[in-house]
Amino acid sequence: MNVPNTISIGRLVVLTPLFVVSLLVFRNPLLALMVLIVLGITDWADGFIARRFDQITDLGKKLDPIADRVSQFVVCVTLVAAGLVPLWMAVVLLLSDLLLGITILAKKPGIVVVRWLGRVRTVLLMAGFPLLLLVESFWPGDRLLGTAALAVVGVGCVLHAVANIEYTVVTIRGSASPAIRTR
Repeated sequence: MNVPNTISIGRLVVLTPLFVVSLLVFRNPLLALMVLIVLGITDWADGFIARRFDQITDLGKKLDPIADRVSQFVVCVTLVAAGLVPLWMAVVLLLSDLLLGITILAKKPGIVVVRWLGRVRTVLLMAGFPLLLLVESFWPGDRLLGTAALAVVGVGCVLHAVANIEYTVVTIRGSASPAIRTR
Protein backbone atom coordinates (compact mmCIF):
# COMPACT_ATOMS: atom_id res chain seq x y z
CA MET A 1 0.00 0.00 0.00
CA ASN A 2 1.37 3.41 -0.94
CA VAL A 3 0.13 7.00 -1.32
CA PRO A 4 -1.28 6.66 -4.87
CA ASN A 5 -3.16 3.48 -3.98
CA THR A 6 -4.51 5.10 -0.81
CA ILE A 7 -5.76 8.03 -2.91
CA SER A 8 -7.47 5.62 -5.33
CA ILE A 9 -9.16 3.79 -2.46
CA GLY A 10 -10.21 7.14 -0.99
CA ARG A 11 -11.87 8.01 -4.30
CA LEU A 12 -13.82 4.76 -4.18
CA VAL A 13 -14.90 4.61 -0.54
CA VAL A 14 -15.06 8.27 0.52
CA LEU A 15 -15.39 10.73 -2.36
CA THR A 16 -17.71 8.74 -4.61
CA PRO A 17 -20.30 8.09 -1.86
CA LEU A 18 -19.91 11.70 -0.67
CA PHE A 19 -20.85 12.88 -4.16
CA VAL A 20 -24.04 10.79 -4.04
CA VAL A 21 -24.97 12.09 -0.59
CA SER A 22 -24.21 15.69 -1.57
CA LEU A 23 -26.53 15.62 -4.55
CA LEU A 24 -29.27 13.17 -3.59
CA VAL A 25 -29.52 13.56 0.20
CA PHE A 26 -28.42 17.16 0.77
CA ARG A 27 -29.70 18.21 -2.68
CA ASN A 28 -26.76 20.58 -2.94
CA PRO A 29 -25.36 20.75 -6.48
CA LEU A 30 -22.64 23.19 -5.41
CA LEU A 31 -21.35 20.79 -2.75
CA ALA A 32 -21.58 17.95 -5.27
CA LEU A 33 -19.58 20.09 -7.71
CA MET A 34 -16.86 20.64 -5.12
CA VAL A 35 -16.69 16.91 -4.38
CA LEU A 36 -16.53 16.20 -8.11
CA ILE A 37 -13.63 18.64 -8.49
CA VAL A 38 -11.78 16.89 -5.67
CA LEU A 39 -12.51 13.55 -7.37
CA GLY A 40 -10.92 14.88 -10.56
CA ILE A 41 -7.90 16.28 -8.73
CA THR A 42 -7.31 13.02 -6.88
CA ASP A 43 -7.65 11.09 -10.15
CA TRP A 44 -4.82 13.18 -11.58
CA ALA A 45 -2.82 13.19 -8.33
CA ASP A 46 -2.63 9.44 -7.82
CA GLY A 47 -1.20 8.92 -11.30
CA PHE A 48 1.18 11.86 -11.01
CA ILE A 49 2.51 10.74 -7.62
CA ALA A 50 2.88 7.14 -8.81
CA ARG A 51 4.94 8.18 -11.85
CA ARG A 52 6.89 11.01 -10.26
CA PHE A 53 7.95 9.11 -7.16
CA ASP A 54 8.26 5.69 -8.79
CA GLN A 55 5.38 4.25 -6.78
CA ILE A 56 3.77 2.34 -9.64
CA THR A 57 2.44 -1.00 -8.41
CA ASP A 58 0.50 -3.88 -9.94
CA LEU A 59 -2.31 -3.08 -7.50
CA GLY A 60 -2.32 0.55 -8.64
CA LYS A 61 -2.44 -0.45 -12.32
CA LYS A 62 -5.67 -2.31 -11.58
CA LEU A 63 -7.10 -0.10 -8.85
CA ASP A 64 -6.82 3.24 -10.66
CA PRO A 65 -8.92 2.31 -13.71
CA ILE A 66 -11.46 0.58 -11.46
CA ALA A 67 -11.73 3.73 -9.31
CA ASP A 68 -12.03 5.81 -12.50
CA ARG A 69 -14.82 3.71 -13.97
CA VAL A 70 -16.76 3.22 -10.74
CA SER A 71 -16.65 6.90 -9.81
CA GLN A 72 -17.54 7.98 -13.36
CA PHE A 73 -20.49 5.60 -13.52
CA VAL A 74 -21.73 6.48 -10.02
CA VAL A 75 -21.51 10.20 -10.85
CA CYS A 76 -23.54 9.65 -14.02
CA VAL A 77 -26.18 7.50 -12.29
CA THR A 78 -26.44 10.07 -9.50
CA LEU A 79 -26.97 12.80 -12.08
CA VAL A 80 -29.67 10.62 -13.69
CA ALA A 81 -31.37 10.15 -10.29
CA ALA A 82 -31.20 13.92 -9.73
CA GLY A 83 -32.92 14.50 -13.08
CA LEU A 84 -29.92 16.25 -14.65
CA VAL A 85 -28.88 13.56 -17.15
CA PRO A 86 -31.00 11.20 -19.28
CA LEU A 87 -30.86 7.49 -18.47
CA TRP A 88 -29.37 6.53 -21.84
CA MET A 89 -26.08 8.20 -20.90
CA ALA A 90 -25.60 6.01 -17.82
CA VAL A 91 -26.60 2.93 -19.82
CA VAL A 92 -24.03 3.75 -22.54
CA LEU A 93 -21.27 4.19 -19.94
CA LEU A 94 -22.17 0.97 -18.15
CA LEU A 95 -22.60 -1.26 -21.21
CA SER A 96 -19.44 -0.06 -22.95
CA ASP A 97 -17.40 -0.46 -19.75
CA LEU A 98 -18.84 -3.95 -19.22
CA LEU A 99 -17.98 -4.92 -22.80
CA LEU A 100 -14.40 -3.75 -22.41
CA GLY A 101 -14.03 -5.13 -18.89
CA ILE A 102 -15.24 -8.60 -19.86
CA THR A 103 -12.95 -8.57 -22.90
CA ILE A 104 -9.95 -7.60 -20.78
CA LEU A 105 -10.76 -10.30 -18.23
CA ALA A 106 -11.10 -12.91 -20.98
CA LYS A 107 -8.06 -11.89 -23.04
CA LYS A 108 -5.80 -10.69 -20.18
CA PRO A 109 -3.93 -8.22 -22.40
CA GLY A 110 -1.89 -6.62 -19.62
CA ILE A 111 -1.61 -2.86 -19.81
CA VAL A 112 -3.80 -1.24 -22.44
CA VAL A 113 -2.47 2.01 -23.90
CA VAL A 114 -4.87 4.95 -23.89
CA ARG A 115 -5.56 6.28 -27.38
CA TRP A 116 -6.43 9.85 -28.39
CA LEU A 117 -10.17 9.13 -28.58
CA GLY A 118 -10.08 7.88 -25.00
CA ARG A 119 -8.39 11.09 -23.90
CA VAL A 120 -10.94 13.27 -25.72
CA ARG A 121 -13.90 11.44 -24.18
CA THR A 122 -12.32 11.74 -20.73
CA VAL A 123 -11.87 15.50 -21.14
CA LEU A 124 -15.48 15.89 -22.31
CA LEU A 125 -16.89 13.88 -19.41
CA MET A 126 -14.60 15.51 -16.84
CA ALA A 127 -15.69 18.93 -18.13
CA GLY A 128 -19.33 18.10 -18.86
CA PHE A 129 -20.36 16.67 -15.49
CA PRO A 130 -19.02 19.68 -13.56
CA LEU A 131 -20.60 22.05 -16.10
CA LEU A 132 -24.00 20.47 -15.43
CA LEU A 133 -23.56 21.00 -11.70
CA LEU A 134 -22.27 24.53 -12.22
CA VAL A 135 -25.35 25.42 -14.26
CA GLU A 136 -27.62 23.73 -11.69
CA SER A 137 -25.89 25.64 -8.87
CA PHE A 138 -25.91 29.15 -10.33
CA TRP A 139 -28.36 29.18 -13.24
CA PRO A 140 -30.96 26.50 -12.52
CA GLY A 141 -33.58 26.34 -15.23
CA ASP A 142 -31.41 28.11 -17.84
CA ARG A 143 -32.28 25.95 -20.84
CA LEU A 144 -29.46 27.20 -23.08
CA LEU A 145 -26.67 26.64 -20.56
CA GLY A 146 -28.21 23.36 -19.39
CA THR A 147 -28.51 22.08 -22.95
CA ALA A 148 -24.93 23.11 -23.75
CA ALA A 149 -23.57 21.30 -20.68
CA LEU A 150 -25.70 18.25 -21.44
CA ALA A 151 -24.44 18.24 -25.04
CA VAL A 152 -20.83 18.09 -23.78
CA VAL A 153 -21.74 15.10 -21.59
CA GLY A 154 -23.69 13.46 -24.43
CA VAL A 155 -20.79 13.71 -26.86
CA GLY A 156 -18.48 12.41 -24.12
CA CYS A 157 -20.77 9.41 -23.55
CA VAL A 158 -20.93 8.58 -27.25
CA LEU A 159 -17.14 8.89 -27.57
CA HIS A 160 -16.81 6.74 -24.44
CA ALA A 161 -18.70 3.95 -26.19
CA VAL A 162 -16.74 4.37 -29.43
CA ALA A 163 -13.40 4.39 -27.58
CA ASN A 164 -14.32 1.31 -25.56
CA ILE A 165 -15.39 -0.53 -28.71
CA GLU A 166 -12.05 0.41 -30.28
CA TYR A 167 -10.18 -0.82 -27.18
CA THR A 168 -12.24 -4.02 -27.23
CA VAL A 169 -11.44 -4.71 -30.89
CA VAL A 170 -7.74 -4.02 -30.36
CA THR A 171 -7.70 -6.27 -27.29
CA ILE A 172 -9.51 -9.11 -29.10
CA ARG A 173 -7.13 -8.87 -32.05
CA GLY A 174 -4.16 -8.91 -29.70
CA SER A 175 -2.60 -5.97 -31.54
CA ALA A 176 1.05 -5.13 -30.97
CA SER A 177 -0.03 -1.90 -29.33
CA PRO A 178 -2.61 -2.95 -26.78
CA ALA A 179 -5.29 -0.52 -25.71
CA ILE A 180 -5.35 0.86 -21.97
CA ARG A 181 -2.45 2.13 -19.85
CA THR A 182 -3.02 3.75 -16.54
CA ARG A 183 -0.43 5.39 -14.44
